[in-house]
Amino acid sequence: MTTLWILFLTALVTTFSGFFAPPRTVKALTLVGMAATLVSLAFGWGETMVAYGGMYTFDAFAQGITLVMVVGAMIALLADCDYHKRLGWPAFEYYPLVAFAVLGGHVMASTPHLGVMIVGLEILSIPLYALAASRRSERGFEASLKYFLLGAVAAAFFLYGIALYFGATGGFVLGAQGSGLVWAAAVMMLMAGLAFKAALVPFHWWTPDVYQGSPSPVTLFMATAVKAAAFAAFARVVVSVGLGGPAFYALAALVLLTVFWGNLAAMVQGEAKRMLAYSSVAHAGYIAVALFGPNPAPALGYYLLAYALSTGLAFAVLAQLDEGEGVPLRSLAGLWGRSPLLGLGWTVALLSLAGLPPLVGFWGKYMVFLEAARGGQYLIVALALFAAVIAAYYYLRLLGAALFSKAEKAEPVALSGSTPVGIALATVLVVLLGVLPGLGYGLFTAASAIIR
Repeated sequence: MTTLWILFLTALVTTFSGFFAPPRTVKALTLVGMAATLVSLAFGWGETMVAYGGMYTFDAFAQGITLVMVVGAMIALLADCDYHKRLGWPAFEYYPLVAFAVLGGHVMASTPHLGVMIVGLEILSIPLYALAASRRSERGFEASLKYFLLGAVAAAFFLYGIALYFGATGGFVLGAQGSGLVWAAAVMMLMAGLAFKAALVPFHWWTPDVYQGSPSPVTLFMATAVKAAAFAAFARVVVSVGLGGPAFYALAALVLLTVFWGNLAAMVQGEAKRMLAYSSVAHAGYIAVALFGPNPAPALGYYLLAYALSTGLAFAVLAQLDEGEGVPLRSLAGLWGRSPLLGLGWTVALLSLAGLPPLVGFWGKYMVFLEAARGGQYLIVALALFAAVIAAYYYLRLLGAALFSKAEKAEPVALSGSTPVGIALATVLVVLLGVLPGLGYGLFTAASAIIR
């Protein structure tokens, strides 16, 4: 319960303090709240807290997912690079909205009750609709509107699924089993609603436009913390209903469509944020591969942490280069010479996302593929591995744009705000957890099972 109250008070305090305190103070308060959340996680790690009649179940799995969300949020806060000063982006609203979104994600991850889960989903989603349009540009409004409309459709699917689940089982708590067409329809609708938030194909269409149109720090937050929250709920639903019959074939279709479509679509993009948006779609498929294993929680949590650090680092670099109209590949030209820190962070992030050793992204892929292989799903593993090889093309293309292209104007990039801290911290963690993978994986072995 301590973690829940810390996140709630952080959101509340930052909201009201923004009316009389400068943005820098609100940012500091938000970071303090996130750090306090990490401390509360450390003291209660591995213990299960049940409250409110079982509707709040803060188990080891929820702790691991909350850790990933808080890490993603902290990188997004540190990497805001004084965006509001450079581009007129409102700073105050950003910090409490991020805090509320993390609170909603924590609720989603910490409940087996579908009614509470939809409440957490909306607490997570509503701040994101506002954040997507916070730059108040035409592209931002378009991103927010698409996200809102498609999000409303996904929420409707999820609500219909809850209603059918109740009709098939007589309750709202995950773990009950049903049968017949009503049960099958309930499972399909629940999976479809959460697949939207996790950006699994064919529910991913919002992702490239929203990622490209949103301010880069917001995109960073969406690609890290939000994806972790979505997969927490998705994993609980999948594990509770089991992978027998229609659920297995539905999940297999989602995974294979996602890894291939995401990587193939990324290959033809000419804008860095849009390319990484499709990369994010592909990584959602890799994360879901773990669900085919007998004990998916540790591998899934570790991959989410590896992905959050790697993609958070990549978007932190793009946030520094984004001038309000996206980041075309030519903006990456000569990055090493213009800013060694950005060049190093960009290189480490892309190599980790590509799954090359000894970086954390390699071990993330290894863990989820190994887990699926333990479940006997060798064909799915082989196809996902083939899709990962395809991804190397566009990661090397992005890396080549920074290493080998000559900049039209070789002006140094002036790092601003706390961006250097965020980029340096993420770079160190990506390398450290790659060299010492047990250090990160050990955090998630306590999450030995997803409680239904």
